Amino acid sequence: MSKKLVWLVTGTSSGLGRELVLAILARGDQVIATGRSRSFDALAPLKQKGAAVLELDVTAPLEELENIAAAAERIYGRVDVLVNNAGAYTTPGIIEDQTPDETLQQFNINLFGPLNVARAFLPYMRERRSGVVAWMGSVGGCSPIPNSGLYCATKAAMRSISQSLDADLAPFNVRSICFEFGFFRAGLTHPDRVPPLNQRIPAYKEIAENINAMFRDVYATLPGDPTKGVQVLIDVVRGEGGAAEKQVPSRFAVGSDAYQMIRDESAKMIERLEEWRDVVCSTDMDDIVVPTA
Repeated sequence: MSKKLVWLVTGTSSGLGRELVLAILARGDQVIATGRSRSFDALAPLKQKGAAVLELDVTAPLEELENIAAAAERIYGRVDVLVNNAGAYTTPGIIEDQTPDETLQQFNINLFGPLNVARAFLPYMRERRSGVVAWMGSVGGCSPIPNSGLYCATKAAMRSISQSLDADLAPFNVRSICFEFGFFRAGLTHPDRVPPLNQRIPAYKEIAENINAMFRDVYATLPGDPTKGVQVLIDVVRGEGGAAEKQVPSRFAVGSDAYQMIRDESAKMIERLEEWRDVVCSTDMDDIVVPTA
């Protein structure tokens, strides 16, 4: 794609979001880097490198996000690509041990907020009949991660919403793509970002402590290189590199571990379906003939 694109990326003060902004600028595209008020000063280096900056909290009310979208559209005259990167929030713990408030908070930050950001920008994309909404998903959305059940649930829901949205937007030539990242040495996986346990149920104490300690110790062995991961995302959106002249799916795995985990989970699912096929398919009306494979 030779056209210069205008990107807006949420959550760019650190981690993959920051790396993505730098990579977009290096490609020659224009980018609006956003962050919450408390981390807004961290965007100054990105502004110095050529990014426009804008304050944006994904958990803000939809009306406020619509005003921000209008302001973003005025900066370069359009936003071609929205990257819902903000929303990598987790409070580690066993699902049973998480409070209703903690559960709602994870869904508000990881799912409902990004969904409202998309709602704010989509009217402009539909009107122009072009655009891409990219969602920073996770392999945890299709393969469970111990002690992170609620986080995985938000990412599974994100994948489903993105796929449904991609179908909804097809008549308007707008894409919705969920990038399911594996484990990268950035952001959420950094030992400094692993929150302390807030364990309440004694029966889970030892299990949770062991898993949390594992998360702190494995950072140096994680396979994903953030600079390479964001390059893949840009290639897919722009239809360049390994994505040139290919039809991009609505789900896209990023990372060798993501490839293996999703492949293994898919193989297990097919195996279970075949094992239980007679039972699963025993519910049809008598006048229905099911073709055999």
